[in-house]
Amino acid sequence: MFILSLSLMWSCTAEEHRTVLAEAYGAKLYDTELSRLVPDDATVEDSVFLVKEYINVWIAKQILLNQAETELTSEEKDKSAELEQYRMDLLTYEVLNKLALQSADTTFDEGELQAYYDNHSDEFELSQNIIKIIFFKIPSTTDDIDLLWSSFKSGDESVFGTLRELAADSGNYFDDKDSWVFFDDILKEIPINTYNQEHFLNNNKRIRLVDGGFEYFIRIIDFKIRSATSPYEMEKANIKEILYVKRQQELVKTIETKLLQDAYSNKEIKIF
Repeated sequence: MFILSLSLMWSCTAEEHRTVLAEAYGAKLYDTELSRLVPDDATVEDSVFLVKEYINVWIAKQILLNQAETELTSEEKDKSAELEQYRMDLLTYEVLNKLALQSADTTFDEGELQAYYDNHSDEFELSQNIIKIIFFKIPSTTDDIDLLWSSFKSGDESVFGTLRELAADSGNYFDDKDSWVFFDDILKEIPINTYNQEHFLNNNKRIRLVDGGFEYFIRIIDFKIRSATSPYEMEKANIKEILYVKRQQELVKTIETKLLQDAYSNKEIKIF
């Protein structure tokens, strides 16, 4: 019966086809109330779990509501004042943010971003090890592979074009030497086995690995360990978001003050 109800959740949306999933103290939970609960890509097992959980929470809430009807006085149950205050708070929040969004400037110059970073470096602590790296994954059967490795190891970037072609055909590569990336993400691409990342990074700069018919040419250019200050390049987007929120908060205050002044100027306000 439960599985049938679950299937009806998608197939029956008309009011007259609503299916009751649970009932408690006269209140009924219909399948239509759960129509947006389950994601389209959810498995049957996940769908059943989500619906069961929702029903359990709904039943628990109905039990408490029934208890409230019994235990609370009329005055205690009257929440109209709190609801009206909550409604007013929501409306004032929404209108101030809407007006602020209409006026907010989303552009920041480089100096402003850099200044915030310099003055708030304690806010940008790394939670993971990061590195600057170049690597190429190429077939082990590549002609003159030892010669290519010798050139790569010596820092000769003239072989990068050849390595890119080899890696693009049947492997993988990363050659943006100026970008910081999380070491954990790199470990998903390269078969490096280490139980101590910091020790590995301190003792390896150029690495050649063989795995599954491929060879990896790896060069670690720079690294920063966890708990160090995150580099400006990685935090730039976060700083923009921080400054935008601050700018919006200041705008909200400005708008609120102006609206108040305009209301007094237009004699819309009277104090008795």
